[in-house]
Amino acid sequence: MILAWQKLRRFRFQVILCLVCLLVIACGSRLALPPVTDRGDSTTITQETRTVEHALGKTAVPLQPERVVVMNPVVDLDNLLALGIQPVGLAAFTQDRPFPVPPYLASQTEGVETVGDLTQPNLEKTLLLNPDLIIISESQRRLYRQLSRIAPTVGVSPRVNRWQDRFLALAEAVNQTERAMPLLDEYDQKVATFKQTLGDHLTDVEVSYIRVRTDGIFLYVRSSLVGDVMTDLGLRRPPAQDVVLARSTRIPISLEELAKADGDVMFVFGVEFGDTPAMFAQLQTNPLWQQLNAVKTDQVHVVTETYWSFPGIQGAKLLIDDLTQHLTQYLADVDSSGSTQ
Repeated sequence: MILAWQKLRRFRFQVILCLVCLLVIACGSRLALPPVTDRGDSTTITQETRTVEHALGKTAVPLQPERVVVMNPVVDLDNLLALGIQPVGLAAFTQDRPFPVPPYLASQTEGVETVGDLTQPNLEKTLLLNPDLIIISESQRRLYRQLSRIAPTVGVSPRVNRWQDRFLALAEAVNQTERAMPLLDEYDQKVATFKQTLGDHLTDVEVSYIRVRTDGIFLYVRSSLVGDVMTDLGLRRPPAQDVVLARSTRIPISLEELAKADGDVMFVFGVEFGDTPAMFAQLQTNPLWQQLNAVKTDQVHVVTETYWSFPGIQGAKLLIDDLTQHLTQYLADVDSSGSTQ
């Protein structure tokens, strides 16, 4: 009888233990993302912190973040890697790209976990990485409160006066401003070398920069990141592109307005993906396209989107290399033909 009673007690204990475990698991699933008690605050941080003011508020972040997740796989990823910080996780390109990150950054991101894509980051994967800082773009503001429940989250704004300001904002978030300044000095030196290479012919060349997509043709203006780099270089732009827009980086044009895309040299990007190659091929047969000066002189250059769209500081240097190659070749061709521009 006593033995039977002991067995019954053990059985009851095991049942209660199982129920407690189930209750803990159930509560844990609800508590995985604790409520945000204040805008920009996240779960309790045990290490020493500093307050960073950013595009989406103010956030207490670790003095030296060690497990960073970045949700922009272009500009902010580029800049973060340039600062010597490899993230533990990143949001990749959407499936319309054949690669998760820009190819020029691929070797620097080996072993980094992918947490969904930049339009739909996977919050569960992000949580499992146990980040101590999450970097998002201001355009991802809808995710700010959810991500802030996982880790301190900082928003970097694309609407800053200069691309250098965005770079410095990210450097401030990860407490690497001192490391950022020499990198900006290197960029400035590259700009100076470019100007020296082109010399007195710097302003002789009118440089057009456009994108061709299945939904239209777009002029990229001075307020785009690449337009900003071209301004640093002192390049002359076609009048329709030599503008700064408060809330946009581009101007859509119709076929009848193709003359606004013309220049001595034209750079076209974004034609690698989806149905765009077929659309661009069709555009090239259009008489309005064939009348453009850059087309007639064979000075239309199709360039890679990955750093000709939204470059960080590393991509900006590659962009300058491309411009140096194409524009010096253009000037050499002009010189050899005896043409006057």
